[in-house]
Amino acid sequence: MGKTKKISMLLGITAMIGTLAGCGGNDEVNDAAGNEGSKSEANAEISILVHFDPETDNPAKLDSFQEAADKLGYKINIERVDDATYKTKIRVMLQANELPDLFYTWGGSYSEPFLAANALYPLEDAIEESGYTLYDTYAQKDENGHNYVVPTGALESYCLFYNKAVFEDMGKEVPADWESLLDVVDACNAKGIGTMGLGDKDRWEGDLFYNMMVVREDADAFADAMKDGGTFTSKPFVEAAEKVETLIERNAFQTGYMQATPSECVELLKAGKIAMYPTGSWQVSALQSDENLGCTVFPKTGAEDPYLSCCGNAADAGIAVNANSENKEAAAKLAVEYSKILNDHLAENGEQTYFETDIEEAGQTEMMKTYIENFKKMEKTQLWWFTYLDTAIGEPMRDLSQQQFAGEVDADNFIKQLESIIKGG
Repeated sequence: MGKTKKISMLLGITAMIGTLAGCGGNDEVNDAAGNEGSKSEANAEISILVHFDPETDNPAKLDSFQEAADKLGYKINIERVDDATYKTKIRVMLQANELPDLFYTWGGSYSEPFLAANALYPLEDAIEESGYTLYDTYAQKDENGHNYVVPTGALESYCLFYNKAVFEDMGKEVPADWESLLDVVDACNAKGIGTMGLGDKDRWEGDLFYNMMVVREDADAFADAMKDGGTFTSKPFVEAAEKVETLIERNAFQTGYMQATPSECVELLKAGKIAMYPTGSWQVSALQSDENLGCTVFPKTGAEDPYLSCCGNAADAGIAVNANSENKEAAAKLAVEYSKILNDHLAENGEQTYFETDIEEAGQTEMMKTYIENFKKMEKTQLWWFTYLDTAIGEPMRDLSQQQFAGEVDADNFIKQLESIIKGG
């Protein structure tokens, strides 16, 4: 792969606490946490904790663990819990020094407590010894010179999916800015269809939409607000909230969006009952086979260039190894092997990958190609707020988001409550 732009994670590349020592090899040497080298890898038994849901996520995320274990001759014990439970459980395990051998981290600032506790085992040696090559975006080491995770999927970002036939019938272009978006809203209302799909039954799609609107105003807004002296009542948050309010008042979302699910929005888009569906790139897989559907970046609703910044996840999110594990070297090998096997399954399905592979990306669709081309242009990705925040803050924030999209709280009160929930002000 040619040299790619280094993606700047607005929350992810922060000052790490302490300087971690280098990783030990296979000899009995001290590792980054000051622990003795791991036990023999022969007949290793590795404990794994993840939140992957095979019903809503790629089933290979779970299945590939066993494939990797079989290849290496290891035994594994996998525990899977739901997302909210996971965030609490893994933090409690960290505090009790009871982390499993392998576990998932969202990267960015979410990993700081693990780094501060010297609980993450450097993986660059295991990656190098495997002979596998990560693409540049994923191979960036942290400021201490280490890779602490291996990916479980290509980076995701916010997209705008659209129905080509609907736009052709209206004689309109897919909106590229705020004014053209409002113009399309008027055209869709006249036609009697929804402009944008929103599945806000479970609150998170509205939350992500507002996150994206803030990024379009100022890609650094959230990171700045989280700093000492920062505030969620600053201009980008106000303007984004006011624009969401305008969209709601102008009937920009489909009828019944507060009770709708993402899968229902997918079907509405395919049927031409909505013109667009703004959501994450995880929907590319569900939509790419329909040649009547397209994918582009979310429009320029504020000052930011839509091709250079977006909401998404962190490059340093993925599977990590417990530095205090008695099987850390074996666990590191398993993590890398698992990540590569999962990568190759993605390639087989024509999806975006993160390791170099000899497997041809068979049948890659035009939508997937377009998405990858747009993604490579990005210079900044803002981590989803809920991912970064503790559940005790994130859940009330999403309750407030649902009130926002239900029209139960105006823009001014929304940002005041947002400030109180996140900052405790």
